[in-house]
Amino acid sequence: MKNSIYSTAAGMLTSLARLDISTNNLVNISTTGYKSDISFEQTLRNLSGGPFPGKDQPVLGGNVIDMKNGIIQTTGRDLDMAFEGPGFFTVQGPGGQELYTRNGEFDLNSKKELVNAEGYYILDKFDKKITVLGEKFQFAPSGELFIDGAYFTTLKIVDIPNRDHLEKIGGTFFKLKDYAPQPQPIETPQIAVGALEKSNADLLMEAANLTGAQRTFDAQKATADVILNSLRKVITEIPRPI
Repeated sequence: MKNSIYSTAAGMLTSLARLDISTNNLVNISTTGYKSDISFEQTLRNLSGGPFPGKDQPVLGGNVIDMKNGIIQTTGRDLDMAFEGPGFFTVQGPGGQELYTRNGEFDLNSKKELVNAEGYYILDKFDKKITVLGEKFQFAPSGELFIDGAYFTTLKIVDIPNRDHLEKIGGTFFKLKDYAPQPQPIETPQIAVGALEKSNADLLMEAANLTGAQRTFDAQKATADVILNSLRKVITEIPRPI
């Protein structure tokens, strides 16, 4: 009976983690450039001194980032950009940390510096922040910036094909893990100017995942209640030897 409690507890923890992942995906269903998480399960073996002694236990193995492209939505705004293929914009995060994002919703601050909604600087291929001065400016699908008809600079656009090298920071930012190689620049990116990439989270799928995880948790809790009640009955009602 002890093993039944461990198995049920492991299942409940797995369901709670799945609920958290699906809830977070649903919360970010309207977040530009958001990449959803996918959970996967593994079997925790009966190792000496492990957290779940007894039989093999199903637990949540973790989650991976779903990097499939979201739908491109036209905005007509000059500072909105979306990737039609692979690629990440490079921004300067807190403390000068280099971060990567698919969210191309940019703006100009009071100093005419190109920033995102969080105020992080958008970097060019020379790792410099971009100051947009002049009467007219225009971004090309290649990431090149033209000011008053003359070439000025090019956005730093990189490719990180291995999603295992990425770690999520907040809703739409990523950083490289310590062991990951440096990302490679994309010389000819495919950028839709005047458009944004919507979240790739699927509303119907996430709602179904949320409902399934909740029902599984409820069933596991009911099982745990039966086991605990049985144990309580054994302890309180079976006569002890004199």
